[in-house]
Amino acid sequence: MSKDGAWIRLPTIEKVALEGFDLYTRKPSQEIVVEKPVFCLIGANGLGKSTFLNTVSYVVTGAVPDPTRRFQSASDYLKNAVRADRTDDYYRGRISATSLNRAEATVTLAFGMREVAVTRELSGALGVSRLSIDGEEIQREDGSDLDGAYKELVLRETGLKDFAQFVFLSHFVQTFDEGRHLLMWDDAALTNALYLAFGADPSQARDADNLQREVDREDSRARNVRFAARNVTKRIEQLVDVLEPDPSTDFRKDEELRAEQESLKARLDVAADRSRRHRIELREADELWTETSSSLTELQLEYRKVFARRIQGPATVQHHPVLRGTLSENRCGLCGTDDVAPAIEAKLDDGKCPLCDSVLSSVTEPSGEMDELRALDARIGELTQALERALDNRQTAADRLENAEAQEEAERAALREFEEKEAGGLTRLQGRIDHSPVKAELEKLKAERQELLDQSKKHYEKRDELRNRLRQFEKKLNSQYESAAVEFVPRFRELAEEFIGMPVNVQLDPREGRSAAGFGLRLLMNGQSRLQSNDVSESQRFFIDIALRMALAEYMTDGPASLMIDTPEGSLDIAYEARAGAMFSRFANAGNRVVMTANLRSSELVLRLAQQQTEAGMQIVRMTEWTDLSLVQQAEEGLFDEAYRKIEAALL
Repeated sequence: MSKDGAWIRLPTIEKVALEGFDLYTRKPSQEIVVEKPVFCLIGANGLGKSTFLNTVSYVVTGAVPDPTRRFQSASDYLKNAVRADRTDDYYRGRISATSLNRAEATVTLAFGMREVAVTRELSGALGVSRLSIDGEEIQREDGSDLDGAYKELVLRETGLKDFAQFVFLSHFVQTFDEGRHLLMWDDAALTNALYLAFGADPSQARDADNLQREVDREDSRARNVRFAARNVTKRIEQLVDVLEPDPSTDFRKDEELRAEQESLKARLDVAADRSRRHRIELREADELWTETSSSLTELQLEYRKVFARRIQGPATVQHHPVLRGTLSENRCGLCGTDDVAPAIEAKLDDGKCPLCDSVLSSVTEPSGEMDELRALDARIGELTQALERALDNRQTAADRLENAEAQEEAERAALREFEEKEAGGLTRLQGRIDHSPVKAELEKLKAERQELLDQSKKHYEKRDELRNRLRQFEKKLNSQYESAAVEFVPRFRELAEEFIGMPVNVQLDPREGRSAAGFGLRLLMNGQSRLQSNDVSESQRFFIDIALRMALAEYMTDGPASLMIDTPEGSLDIAYEARAGAMFSRFANAGNRVVMTANLRSSELVLRLAQQQTEAGMQIVRMTEWTDLSLVQQAEEGLFDEAYRKIEAALL
């Protein structure tokens, strides 16, 4: 077709080299050469087809396309898209942590006769890590970064005025990915694309985009200030009601309000005092528990010291700390069994060791040390019981405090709810006590409201000024589109009708209104308007949108137009699959390039495309050779082989 409207020199993809992509288990490092007009990466679900396309986009633009992308302006989109955390989040889970630190990708681009190879790492310092032009690697001796050199090269080769425009065209026009973003029904993105496609000067698109962003910002600022002014007005009305009460005011009700407020405050004070007392009670219980526990520990240490002096004598068995603790607590100190004291005491009475039944010696111990052990043992028993009581008291105090604090919060919430509900009446009651503070606050609020209204007026005036300047760009674009439509619209119709099989047309639809701006394209099918995306079926909206991208890219590009397509085959029935393949082939036959993915199944889209392009025009890359198949896929590997054979036969 004629390229009379073309002025942008967008690159085509010549080669992709991956390093450390262990997502592709069989080929984590490989080089893929794009040799033919249609490059089709074909494989089963979950093998990483979308990751491959997104990686190419990332290397070329510095940003992974956002599947939820929302366009306001090219510069705003770029600022969000190039955040390092987005790239990091995307590749974590796709590439292992050990490989991610060394993983990188290189894409070789052709800008006409010039070959540019750009490399980016997937983690760490993001940016261009290597750059070569026509085989000669660029070195920056002055310390400046390669990222800046790459952006300068892109602008010089494309003719664009801003790298954000290049990223916009790559993500919104040249790429139809898994996010399924619809350019046809996104007025903001479509308007920017129309300026780039039909503007005679790239500066026009950039300036119009910047103006539109400023119009939106001024309109938003004006509305925000207006909203703030309305809130101030509500407050003024409350104060006016205080100074000039309604004659019909029920003063008995006012007294009831005052009484209820005082009652709620009193209940809150009582609840707060209860919480305070129980907080002190808990603190005292904590102190008693700590003191008792410390004393018990000291006595136990003293007991061990005395016992250690007598440990060699056989008659000291009954005073061993483990045995003594067991008898004191009636629980075995070794295994924890309860109610063991009677059995142990019986053995001791028989003169036997409770553990081994050995006969205990009847050697008489010096009475002084035995008396000391008995005294310590008695005191330890007393402190053990005291510690248990202290723990019980502490738990009781904690429960009381929890209940008291819950009640205090309930009373506080009741007072807060009452005061919020009766704010007007309570303000009126306060005003009767002293009007002077109310009058001062009223004057302050009136001045604040006037200041906000003045600010809002200035923002609206600024918006209208910018809007009038933007109208000049829109008027010029409208005229340029009318000239371009002679070539662009028939090409879009040719591509879309190849798929949909019925008359299709588009009409430029300027957005009108005081704050409205931009353009839409009104889609007509069989003469009927389709104003919303849900006015057409899913498959129709996807492939009509792809046809629009093809026509736009073809019209604006000086040289072969290039698209990357994550093919939405799942939305098609078998008849439309074949027609979609024919549409792709018609685009490629005009000298353009397609890098696409497809599911490995009995796909009429790929088969029809293969039949029309033949081996000379279409390159099939088997992704099943890149990575290991799942158990389910391995069980059906024969079906994959059969699908490959059909496609290869169609290419002959």
